[in-house]
Amino acid sequence: EIKTSREIIDDIYKKQSLAPEIFADEKPFVANEYITLTDGNTSALCVYRDNCIRLLKDTTAFGIRPQNRLQRFALDALLAPAEEIPLVILRGPAGTAKTFLSMAAALDKTYTDEFTRHTSSTSYDKIYIGRANVSSDEAFGFLPGELEDKTRPLLGCFYSNLEDLLRKGNHEEDAQIQIQIDDMMETGLLRVFPLAYIRGMSIKNSFIICDEAQNIGRSLIRDIVTRCGQGSKLVILGDTNQIDVPFLDKTNSGLTYLAHNMKGSTKCAQITFTEKESVRSALATEALNRLM
Repeated sequence: EIKTSREIIDDIYKKQSLAPEIFADEKPFVANEYITLTDGNTSALCVYRDNCIRLLKDTTAFGIRPQNRLQRFALDALLAPAEEIPLVILRGPAGTAKTFLSMAAALDKTYTDEFTRHTSSTSYDKIYIGRANVSSDEAFGFLPGELEDKTRPLLGCFYSNLEDLLRKGNHEEDAQIQIQIDDMMETGLLRVFPLAYIRGMSIKNSFIICDEAQNIGRSLIRDIVTRCGQGSKLVILGDTNQIDVPFLDKTNSGLTYLAHNMKGSTKCAQITFTEKESVRSALATEALNRLM
């Protein structure tokens, strides 16, 4: 956040961009850094990209509008073409809509159907979703059913968000929403997998979401990023205050490792949410403050 004059704010709204040299007294900007210019009364949300401070445009994803400035930043990164920003890291506590916004962006860029009447041009062929399995990835081998049947219990948050997004703006019954989700699974548009299974894969032209990354070690997070093929976008989600693996902590978690080493990369954008951006109920917000 940079305090500046009303004249400079008016200027960026008029020209849509500013030269970074105008803020020479500030610390140097890093690639894809999000900036709030404010004079105390008026503000402008911007991003530093291609050696230029650019004004962010109002945007929506699958009909969803951001509810605060960090969500605006997140949607800008999530909707940016994979050629520009192939890696997005969203960190922060539960209730800040990290998963919801990621799923909205994924659907916005992959999915069209007669029910949603969504007409956005698609950018990806498939959506891959995976979540760290705190117990053991090997345990999947002993569970009945196909791989996707085994992983469904781990991915309840994704399905809940998917149902909300598909229902948004219409009054479809639960059965109709389930038909749409089943169709996405059967056609291969939506695929789920344990993260450890990504080794040996090269995922191309896909929107990949990796959740609970705070519970992943360094070697696996490296494997996940390096399996992101041509035309794919990778979104990493997590909260280092909710690490459930005994041998990991805030210093050696794969999420911390990735965020630290990718800072400043032109291929990566990072947004860190705080409890202030929680959009859950008053009770959930109170619990976050009292039970952490």
